[in-house]
Amino acid sequence: MKRTRIGFSLSSPPEISRKNNFDHIRLLLALGVFFYHIGELTQLPNFQFPGSSTVAAVAVHSFFIVSGFLIFMSYERSRSLGRYFAKRFRRIAPGYIAVIVLSFLFLSLISTLPLTEYFTSPESFKFLLANLSTLNFLHPTLPGVFEDHPYTAVDGALWTIKVEVGFYLAVPLIAWFYRWIDTGKLLGIIFLLSTLFYFAMGYLYQQEHNQIYSILQRQLPAQMVFFSSGALLFYYFDFFKRHSLAFITIALIAYAVQNFIGSDLLYPVYAASLSIIVIYLALIFPYLGHIAKYGDLSYGVYIWHFPVIQTFISLHLFDTHPMAVLIGLIITVLFLAWLSWHLVEKPFLGRQSHYVRETEVAD
Repeated sequence: MKRTRIGFSLSSPPEISRKNNFDHIRLLLALGVFFYHIGELTQLPNFQFPGSSTVAAVAVHSFFIVSGFLIFMSYERSRSLGRYFAKRFRRIAPGYIAVIVLSFLFLSLISTLPLTEYFTSPESFKFLLANLSTLNFLHPTLPGVFEDHPYTAVDGALWTIKVEVGFYLAVPLIAWFYRWIDTGKLLGIIFLLSTLFYFAMGYLYQQEHNQIYSILQRQLPAQMVFFSSGALLFYYFDFFKRHSLAFITIALIAYAVQNFIGSDLLYPVYAASLSIIVIYLALIFPYLGHIAKYGDLSYGVYIWHFPVIQTFISLHLFDTHPMAVLIGLIITVLFLAWLSWHLVEKPFLGRQSHYVRETEVAD
């Protein structure tokens, strides 16, 4: 196989047009998770929609598919392993650290504890340590904050970040095995093993009813089925593009069938068909325009929406005129996402980053 930069691939990495719909898709996915959490956290009937949990799950899985495609592309185009990790760190860490630290600081104002006790509490330091290391599940709460809410976590949406970091770490290891195993075969094996892990955790949960198995079913090994699907479509993109009509037709039929049947045994069919649909919409579907020219808001929306919703609930803003407050909530989250991009995320990326270049060009 031909060596390309620091990775090995079937051929030279495919040329991906900058006029793509990835920005549209990521923003739509982030908003889907945002609106799901509005209903889930407020528990208000006005914000409860049938199938919202399914939409949120599809959104998260689609994020992982997009990551599989784009992270392998980033790896193949990196000149060194250090450069690859630096790009990944700059993209995800500044915004993530900012939301953890600023949540910790500003939520002290609504904590039931006095400020001195809040800032010296061991619980506060446990929160910072667990969340800054992306191990949010170890200590998702702050002392005296959101304690009477249906969900007490400060930012429950951040559980996917540790999975994303796991993807970043896995890519060089996977690429290292390209020396001995064909790219497609290796990614296919990963897809299969990930599916088996998902089924195994589901079976153990049914047998023992231990919540740990349900939790593990959502973690990195099980999510590799989506990541590897996105990676496969990257490496075989030229073939996918040539036969895109056949692929999308089969994928839409398969997705509809598995959704109608509803059997968990069709999980790999769901993963494969969703992957085809997402990448088709991103790269084959007609270009929808430069939505990120004023800022790439998707990551900001994703990391900021949960604590903002929780804060609105804590302040009892939804008690009267919930629909009007909903508009204010949306505006607040979008504004914070805009600030996050311009003040935190973009400055750390550097002008050579394609994220920066693409938000600086006009239509």
